Amino acid sequence: MNLNQVRINEGFWKNRKDINKNVSFYSVLKIFEDTGRVRALTKDLKDDEHHHIFWESDLAKLMESAFFMLNHQKDDKLIEITENIIDKIINNQEEDGYLNSYFSFYEPQNKFTNLRVRHELYCAGHLLESAVEHKKLNGESRFFDAMEKYVDHIISIFGKNPNQKRGYPGHQEIELALVKAYELTGNEKYLKLSNYFIEERGTLPHYFDEETKKLKEVEEIIDYSKFPSEVRDFIRWQDNHSNSVKKHDYVQAHDVPRKQYTAEGHSVRALYMFTAMADLARLNNDSDMLNTCKKLWRNIVDKRMYVHSGVGSAHHGERFSFDYDLTNDMAYAETCATIALIYFAERLSRIELNSEYSDIIENSIYNLILASTSIDGKGFFYDNYLECNPGFLQFQNRRHGIRDEYHTCSCCPPNVLRLIASLDIYIYSSYKDQLVVNQFISSELDISNNKQGLKIKQISKFPCEGNSIIEILESNDSNSSIFIRIPKWDKNMKVLINNEQFKYSVADGFAEINRKWKKEDKIELNFDFSPKLLRSNSNVRYNIRKACLFRGPILYCLEGVDNGDKLNQIIVNSDSKFEQKNEKIADLDIISLSTKGSRIQSNDDLYSEEKPILKETEIKFIPYYTWSNRGENEMLVWINEK
Repeated sequence: MNLNQVRINEGFWKNRKDINKNVSFYSVLKIFEDTGRVRALTKDLKDDEHHHIFWESDLAKLMESAFFMLNHQKDDKLIEITENIIDKIINNQEEDGYLNSYFSFYEPQNKFTNLRVRHELYCAGHLLESAVEHKKLNGESRFFDAMEKYVDHIISIFGKNPNQKRGYPGHQEIELALVKAYELTGNEKYLKLSNYFIEERGTLPHYFDEETKKLKEVEEIIDYSKFPSEVRDFIRWQDNHSNSVKKHDYVQAHDVPRKQYTAEGHSVRALYMFTAMADLARLNNDSDMLNTCKKLWRNIVDKRMYVHSGVGSAHHGERFSFDYDLTNDMAYAETCATIALIYFAERLSRIELNSEYSDIIENSIYNLILASTSIDGKGFFYDNYLECNPGFLQFQNRRHGIRDEYHTCSCCPPNVLRLIASLDIYIYSSYKDQLVVNQFISSELDISNNKQGLKIKQISKFPCEGNSIIEILESNDSNSSIFIRIPKWDKNMKVLINNEQFKYSVADGFAEINRKWKKEDKIELNFDFSPKLLRSNSNVRYNIRKACLFRGPILYCLEGVDNGDKLNQIIVNSDSKFEQKNEKIADLDIISLSTKGSRIQSNDDLYSEEKPILKETEIKFIPYYTWSNRGENEMLVWINEK
């Protein structure tokens, strides 16, 4: 389904989308203006400022979020802001189509000379994605036309002809942007270039090895000693991580993508590539590529994904490490990586009916994505811990447990903006021309012009209550199926149609309801939202004899403000009964959970033969997405269990 067919008009997510539009967008925009990201497009920087190589991608994502917002409601201020930025971007375009202000201003001699580390093609991808949404919004094409000219230039540079570079991006992104351009225009050149960038990656002789040799031979290399420290540090960081555990695995170039069956290297790069691979598998009807995508999916969700859908466990290299390496207090779990996981899941769901894809999307948005942004919409997490001890973090060169309004590398805030702004497209889909309900989010869907002739309204009480009602507003009275996801956390979902219990059949994790739909038909979905303790695989060494708490799709945690410090001393009983209470955190309605547990206590000796004493204590849990909204304190997801 596209944005024109779906509307989130009420409920929990309408409120979050309003905050996203009215607060978060302008907060991020101000930061981008204050740090020079907008002024850099015209080289209007102060003496102590310097254009960063990925700044255009930040602006592109911000604009894309605005285009999604404008799809639902006209806003003259948003239009003025985005059109002004588009003007600045287009004015920087060179005669041959090249469009990157950083290299045009500062390193014109080094265009496309260091694909492994620099972000030219990454920025091009985000600009292209933004231009696609701009054209879809109102048909106005000047932004897209400029990007098409740039793509034509890129096509002239890269390929297998003798006069072309046989290179590919060090940071994947343009591959999936090219697919979107192809689906918008039908022009095969976009699809061909995307295919080339995927298929060429990791072939021999290895392009990045050859590129490095040439860089060392170049006499005129830009003097980075003149750059501000943050620019130098970023370039140094990229160089240090690009050739890490396996040669070139950081950029997923250690083998050709078709032979990559485990998720390796930088997690965002990897998942953007996997998303594009899924797109190409679908569009090319490529069963071999699809098989690779499915193997990668299984490796991630079975062995390399946190309980809140975070991926990329290693701080060093922002990367996947190895199976079951899912530490809690050192978790990286970059917000952008989970957003990319959502993209990967959604693309796979276009190919086959499988409820697991929507389960992961649900878990991602209600837990990690919600937690990544403060309730007031002004602060953002880059990495997402499952355990936070402020005293520990200060000695680990890690970000503290408070969301920041600004990150030097600001990829995550605008990425969250565009995801929430486009959340509508994840609620429904189609399977063999039949409606599929993937997410239980209050919304309206109008597919009255489609085969089923349906217009529906969904009223959901998520995340506080476990029920959702789907009302048929219009129907052509034809016999058809509606597929409704049976969530992993409640395999006994109860369905009532017009107040009568309905026994449904199950198809790939979906309840299939086939009938002649009539106007005013009502589907009532009742879910079990009782609290449940969840354990991890015993191979996850950090979580042995520990449990975490879920209520429906909502992950819970302990926070120091409710439970005191030294949360690791707390023990929860495996047979605990939980008391539910309606509360507010930062003006947000929540359900807290309380139970009796115990604390481990010992004498003052550092080491002792004495057995520790267990003292009964009250334990209070809050939704994970609300942590760190009441000041800096401890937080814990995985709790000792007996």
